[in-house]
Amino acid sequence: MARPAVMLRQASRLLSFEPDAFPGIRVSGEMIWNCDGWLELSYGILMTASGGISDLLLPSGLFDGLQSGGERRDELWTSTCCEAFIALPGSDRYWEINFAPNGDWAVYSFEGYRRSQHPQELSSAPQVRLRRWHHQVRLDARLPLRPWWPAGVCPELALTSVLNLRTHGLNYWALRHGPDHPDFHLRSTFLQP
Repeated sequence: MARPAVMLRQASRLLSFEPDAFPGIRVSGEMIWNCDGWLELSYGILMTASGGISDLLLPSGLFDGLQSGGERRDELWTSTCCEAFIALPGSDRYWEINFAPNGDWAVYSFEGYRRSQHPQELSSAPQVRLRRWHHQVRLDARLPLRPWWPAGVCPELALTSVLNLRTHGLNYWALRHGPDHPDFHLRSTFLQP
């Protein structure tokens, strides 16, 4: 079966808000926006310290493969979570997308900066896959954008992650950060098509 045409693809290394605090951690994110109305997101977390991914707090009972038991849940960002933000160019409107390693997910729409947050209804639940090795975690997710995303419009984009480390608590990773504190909602940190 042929793969749908890619309208936009972005792959980047994510940076910690505390750039010198975690030299043994590398986080990457990739987004593929397909013309068939699906968004694909992939995240890689590489932890080169001797403890490997055991230094990362993850939900219990994880298994590798499709996380078919995932549910819509709020506040996924309070622990290890892979995120993306997509925005309509020329508009204040944007969406926040969250995925936990166990397949739990959330999608919210906003009318403006942190304003009028509402759960976004999807035509079907996202598909989340997880792979783990001693020093690496990979999360791949696929979610439908139709009918709520306008056809043919490339989004502004922010790829982000929250890592919950056993010894350091929550750490914030993004393509770029604002100056004062971690804030993934800042449109100045989104990439424009």
